[in-house]
Amino acid sequence: MTIVATGSMSLVDLSDARQLQAFIGSSQQRQVIYNPNGGAYSPNYATTNNVLTPQLFIAGNNTDIASQAKSIKWFYQTNSSGNYTEITASDTTYTLGTGSVKTLTIKSNVLASNNSMTYMAEIVYTDPGTGFDVTTKAEYEIIKVTNGSNGTNGTNAIMAVLSNESANVPADANGTVSSYGGAATTISIFNGATDDTANWTITQALSGISGTASGTPSNRTFTTTGMSADVGTVTFTATRSGFATITKIFTVNKTKGGANATSYWLSQSVSAIQMNISKAYTPSSITFSAFAQTGAGTPSAYAGKFVIAESTDGSTFTDKYTSASNESTKVYTPTAQATSAIKAVRVRLYQAGVTPSATNFIDEQIIPIVADGQTGQAGADAVTAVVWTPEGNVVRNSTGTVKAHVDVYKGANQVTGTAFKWYYQDPSATTSSGGDSDGGNGWRLMKDAATANGVTGYTTDTITILASAIPSVESFKCVVTYGGVKYSDVCTVTDVSDPYVVTIVGTNTFKNGQGTVTLTAKVFQAGVEVDAAGTMFTYSWSLYDANGVKNTTWNTTGSKTGKTITVAASDVNARGNVVCDLDKA
Repeated sequence: MTIVATGSMSLVDLSDARQLQAFIGSSQQRQVIYNPNGGAYSPNYATTNNVLTPQLFIAGNNTDIASQAKSIKWFYQTNSSGNYTEITASDTTYTLGTGSVKTLTIKSNVLASNNSMTYMAEIVYTDPGTGFDVTTKAEYEIIKVTNGSNGTNGTNAIMAVLSNESANVPADANGTVSSYGGAATTISIFNGATDDTANWTITQALSGISGTASGTPSNRTFTTTGMSADVGTVTFTATRSGFATITKIFTVNKTKGGANATSYWLSQSVSAIQMNISKAYTPSSITFSAFAQTGAGTPSAYAGKFVIAESTDGSTFTDKYTSASNESTKVYTPTAQATSAIKAVRVRLYQAGVTPSATNFIDEQIIPIVADGQTGQAGADAVTAVVWTPEGNVVRNSTGTVKAHVDVYKGANQVTGTAFKWYYQDPSATTSSGGDSDGGNGWRLMKDAATANGVTGYTTDTITILASAIPSVESFKCVVTYGGVKYSDVCTVTDVSDPYVVTIVGTNTFKNGQGTVTLTAKVFQAGVEVDAAGTMFTYSWSLYDANGVKNTTWNTTGSKTGKTITVAASDVNARGNVVCDLDKA
């Protein structure tokens, strides 16, 4: 269960308490990479400390008020299970800050004997408008990711890359598109680090979309000119004698809205970075640009916020650059291979004028680094499993679906797996409870409808993931069998959601210590009430006295559940504060 929103009401006082949102910032990445080939951790918190900083905001205001907190306590939980343990004093593992914002410094390699660690900041804030103490919490989890052992060299990989995987076009409420600017893509095929596109025959299959094909060879580029459906796709099929057939899908979505809708998108100077055998890049840097177009107007540069990250495994990314101020272009030079063996560069565009977060995310592009294989003795073709999301990896506001698909390659040739297992990441799952030895600890096996969390196709090469199965960010693993050997890969999908705001409605006064009041928690997202029936979330209520101390005997267990509850006058001594935590399974 994950707390996605909290609401509270002061009883006796006619004013509701302010809605608070708490976060935890960190000075280091939360994924620690462990390399079993050399026994190294990156980063190693023992040598590069990770400083956790609590942040506190009033809903609707971007000013951090953590320095105004009455108290801040830190707790930790090992491997995402069991009770939280409070950190009461500095020791060889942790240092508690002494400033107005009480930080926590992790100064030892806490993942040397654990797969994950979860830290919780409990913040007590005195609302100046009501005089009540409001308690809110934030969690931060660090995870150990273990690289695989070195294998034998193989032949060059054949990789197809679209310059634009997907595009959004503005449309009115009736679906009439005002502009197809930016809705174009070009396919490139690499043999190792060499652009091999000229040697392939390319065809295009259109669904719900129309446009023009161009480029060399023929059909390499597609430019959208019309759409007959809300979502249109162009399937590129590339063939060459002696090689496996390659398919890539370009998706165009109508973004329906009112008049003068504005679309935003990212553009990059190259679709892939080539690395030769000497580990030199071509080109040596990439230019990222952001654009915006309002209605049928002319596209123009958009000054937003860039966050650029690098990955050494193709799935886990580490942020390397964040815009300090609004900018429309950024020239970025990837880390040299001699320093870090990166495999891809990811750029994300966020709205202007705010701190980048999931609530203001706009667009994303991933630029792979394609490389020639190292010179060496000829060996057997490597077998690789690749899990990818052909229709994109983002849903919004818990609606829609995404698909994850696994391909198996033997050398440059695509082959067919004989059995498929799918898992979703769950820190509480173990190989003996919820998972198995193929998935490993932290991965829950989807084996039937009861364990699939709404996901379908979990015994095939493609699963369909409902938005309800994505709490915010979720990772899925596939273990595929080929030739009697099992291979695996992971993909990550994201629910880019507006925050939930909980408002408690009902009478909040008693007279002469008599009677009861009925309180209902209403949930809003993007200004619209959701879960009116009370079935999407679990509502957990707690009662605090005038000093901010929780009543642990209220309703016998110290809490109540349900969208609507009653509070008796006998439960409150003079005044109190009732808090509703919103949990999503």
